[in-house]
Amino acid sequence: MSSPVPAAAEHSADVRDDALYEQYLRACDMTYRGTVDMFVLKAAYELGLFSHLAGEPQSVEALATATGSRLNRLVKFTDMLVEMELLTRDAEGRLALTPFARQFFLPPNPGNENLTMEPFVRYAITIMERYHLHLAKVIRGEMDFTALTPWPPRTREDSAFYEEIHRSNNHFVRNLLVEEADLEGVTHLLDVGGGNGDIAIALAKRFPSIERITLVNLPSALEIVRDNVAAHGLADRIVPVALDMYRDPYPACDAVLFARILYPFNAQVCAMLLGKAQAALPSGGRVLIADMLLRDERGLANYDYLAHFLTSVGVDPAMMTFKRQDEYFDVFQQLGFVDARKVARHGHVLYQARKG
Repeated sequence: MSSPVPAAAEHSADVRDDALYEQYLRACDMTYRGTVDMFVLKAAYELGLFSHLAGEPQSVEALATATGSRLNRLVKFTDMLVEMELLTRDAEGRLALTPFARQFFLPPNPGNENLTMEPFVRYAITIMERYHLHLAKVIRGEMDFTALTPWPPRTREDSAFYEEIHRSNNHFVRNLLVEEADLEGVTHLLDVGGGNGDIAIALAKRFPSIERITLVNLPSALEIVRDNVAAHGLADRIVPVALDMYRDPYPACDAVLFARILYPFNAQVCAMLLGKAQAALPSGGRVLIADMLLRDERGLANYDYLAHFLTSVGVDPAMMTFKRQDEYFDVFQQLGFVDARKVARHGHVLYQARKG
């Protein structure tokens, strides 16, 4: 006759099983979900499904005709999209995009242009075949990462490619800056690597005391910035300039902003760039660093950053790193900045300090 298992041992086994189950779910996400999610999105884009459903709901028969698909296979595929909460099906069986899919997987439009994955998905499904599927060869040194579009960009079209990707997820960092940036009384802000001007536009509207924002970007992007700020009636306050942020001195100003610029660099490169900011500021001048968190407030890895980091594996030398983000406080102290503080929200962190 077997002996009964003590209650404490049963409880211990349950705890171990609970922990093991959590690890199993994570393994499933890595093994199954990553595969399903990316390849389903890839197929949906290549079929043009999201674009075909951008308007009114459609029957699966109409979608099969529009996409040149075999009906029985499209039925199964759209069943998957319903299960993944990308599509809904109404009482008549017509398919429509969910609000989630409309937000994140339609091309940029006035309703989603600062928070959509569509430009990156378009990029990823191409780079996947050229790079990610051959990552072992890359690591062995048999292949290198080659950008789809020249870097640094040489033409307006080259820059438009990068700026569309960069603006497609700046919603949260822009809001963090609008809500938390210490810019009251600042009259001249230097926005280093300011992209297409979306963040500068938001800050100009939030802080009317700012008379001039000098936005640093590459020569090929300046017309993109000018067009964007002019559309908001801010051409007299936001002025794009071509400047090598690594080599050229920064113009004198009251505050310097690095918005999603410093996060991939090691502490030495950050100290060099912040030293240039320090030299441009008067006593009391402000420096602001808005970064992606490498791990978010829940402790989860930031896959936006990991996706960028993965491409750097195939580049020699690569500047991207996993630095301890609070190293900024050490750099501030070394450079004589005071009143350093930070606030984190929605996967981003804002560091601010003043020149002593």
